[in-house]
Amino acid sequence: MNNPLGRSTQKPEQQQQAQNNQKNSRAKEFEKQLQEEERMLAQSAGIVNTQQPTTQQQQQPAYSQQQQLNQQPQSVFGQIGQMLDAPRKLFFRNTTTQQQPTQQAQRQSTDQNEPEFIQTNIVQTYTTRDIKSIGLEIVQPGEIALQELRGICSIGSQQFQGIIVATNYQIVFLPDKFPKDFRKDYFYVPYTLIIKVDKTMDRKQNDANFIEISCKDGRWFKYRFLREQNDDCNSIFNVINKNAFTLNKQTLFAFTYYKEFSTLETEFQGWKVFNIEKDFERMGINILQENSQNQNGLFKYLNNENGIICSTYYNRLVVPAKADLDCIQKTAKFRSKERIPILSYAFPINGKVISMWRSSQCRTGIGQNRSTEDECYLKYMSFQTVDEQESQYEEKETRLRIYDARPHINAIGQQVAGKGYENTLFYRRCSIDFLDIHNIHKVRDSQTKLLKAAFNENVQFLSQLEQSQWYDHIVAIIKGSAKIAITMTREKINVLVHCSDGWDRTAQLTALVSIMIDGQYRTIEGFMILIQKEWINSGHQFCQRSAIGNKQNNEDSRSPIFLQFLDCVYQMQQLYPLSFEFNGKLLLDLAYHHLTSLFGTFLCDSFLEIQKQKIMEQTVSIWSWIMKQKDKYINAFYKNPQSIDLDVIIPESFTGKSVTFWKEYFLYYSLESNDAYQIHPQCQYTSDNIQEMFKALSKENHVLRQAQKDQEKLAILHQQKFNQLMQIIQETQNEEIIEKLQTIKLI
Repeated sequence: MNNPLGRSTQKPEQQQQAQNNQKNSRAKEFEKQLQEEERMLAQSAGIVNTQQPTTQQQQQPAYSQQQQLNQQPQSVFGQIGQMLDAPRKLFFRNTTTQQQPTQQAQRQSTDQNEPEFIQTNIVQTYTTRDIKSIGLEIVQPGEIALQELRGICSIGSQQFQGIIVATNYQIVFLPDKFPKDFRKDYFYVPYTLIIKVDKTMDRKQNDANFIEISCKDGRWFKYRFLREQNDDCNSIFNVINKNAFTLNKQTLFAFTYYKEFSTLETEFQGWKVFNIEKDFERMGINILQENSQNQNGLFKYLNNENGIICSTYYNRLVVPAKADLDCIQKTAKFRSKERIPILSYAFPINGKVISMWRSSQCRTGIGQNRSTEDECYLKYMSFQTVDEQESQYEEKETRLRIYDARPHINAIGQQVAGKGYENTLFYRRCSIDFLDIHNIHKVRDSQTKLLKAAFNENVQFLSQLEQSQWYDHIVAIIKGSAKIAITMTREKINVLVHCSDGWDRTAQLTALVSIMIDGQYRTIEGFMILIQKEWINSGHQFCQRSAIGNKQNNEDSRSPIFLQFLDCVYQMQQLYPLSFEFNGKLLLDLAYHHLTSLFGTFLCDSFLEIQKQKIMEQTVSIWSWIMKQKDKYINAFYKNPQSIDLDVIIPESFTGKSVTFWKEYFLYYSLESNDAYQIHPQCQYTSDNIQEMFKALSKENHVLRQAQKDQEKLAILHQQKFNQLMQIIQETQNEEIIEKLQTIKLI
């Protein structure tokens, strides 16, 4: 009995007993309901025996009856759902991938007659089987399924029923009926492409659990599971969370991929695509060896094994030949992160060598600290000939131009932290320009706004694109790169490029300048070498910028710096479509796979980290994968430059009007831009691969020509046999046969 306040007056023991009885009663009712649903569904599918169950069968619990039912031959509808009190296990569908038309119609009619909750509330029984038989169309070598669970996937205002499959590489949703407006890989999400995953409950009705996934490319998924699936929902959530935010790189899929596909790396040797000596030899630059006694040179190699000079640089560096070890070490102490100026690119012209250097900011601080070694080091960098003397030039003549990628105000602000920029009062014959390119945080915010606009159903896309300011950053980077390229090619002045630490904006600028000046870097092989040299070996923090191997919600270091660079290259392709050997597919694959952890190329923050973690010995390089399918990336309109005039491509007046929106990437998954007829990928020069079509036609023509030759040979053979037959007939002197042959005019 309850009192007026609604509180129970029973003793605790009685109250507990009442609660237990109530739970048992609800459990029995739920069990009967499930049995009835099973009977109805199975009967509609034609697999239930209409005979009454025996007394022993009636006394069996639902789970035991279910186990017996599961042992029956598989029906057209699949085995009936496993009861909720069964132990949790890895689920794999035990149904055929395709049903007969009559069976599909039978199932659809059954589903239409039943309430909606019956369609989604059934937890099907699964047994282990091959991953390809589950229905995954995109499967990587070494990929295995870890768990599979039925649920509902929400994307915007649309909902789809289907199966959620968690593999050791990605999370995949397989809709019961695939929507025609979606790309085939829309529901495939590699774990390291996930930026956020949350598990919530329906607080209003308390009858469902949700898993929400946000991706780095803008996609967003919300999976709905029943309350009765809570244990399985928790299990699949843990799988996603563990694989998406692992702190141990050895657990990433790239290491499994290598075990299954190591032959790819063995065949193409992608990890060895870059050789520092061969690269500078190709430029025509003479560089002295580390232990060379010859001082007749502008540059020399510097040993940086185990990061003895700088831990974020490559194991071999190129520095001014006149800088001794003491000068180099003291210069390193005066530079942020010990990132001394190193030679990035150079070219000889008229007996001189024009060079581009890269570094981090100097440690001047508010007090305008000086380093005579750093000043002397930059003086050596300005030399363009071996016997050059300072007295050759006027005092105010610029011999080295420093390009600071940051806005001027940001560079001044860095002085508070003991850093800053070069004071030209102390660095003689040097000038400094600020390129006004914003930092990683501004870029991350811009990308977030752009992706939100790309997946937003709001029609105000153009205004939202402008508000994102993404292409303001792109314009600033390309204009800055063009300034540097003009300084080198026209003014014939050496340059030093740096930002704060010299691994984000600096890499963007030096790589783009190399592309503008040197046509080799616009080939497929040269582009791979450029990325390996200016990004991977020079210490761009791919792991932190891509948020691979980081904890969830650790957003401070994540920023799409490399994606921004690829967009800049895309803009160059649109301006100079004949100057690039590779098409847009290469950029798209790099934009996608630098986040997927399928390859070891982008897993670390420095070359030293790659060495220490033995990434090269245990993973496949993306360059091997690209070389294997090189024909896919060929630009059919590429014209190999034959002179320096064609070789240098500098967009001098690049503005916002010059921008082409990279819709192939940003709107790749957008339903509004999806090409139902697949006209765009077949027709645009960056995607159609006319050469592939030409090869296919050539092959077809070869087959036709071969068939024609075979027919001619066959006709000659038949004529020879016919002549032999006529000769035999004439020799036999059979008048009757000869008369008939004359009648049909064969003789």
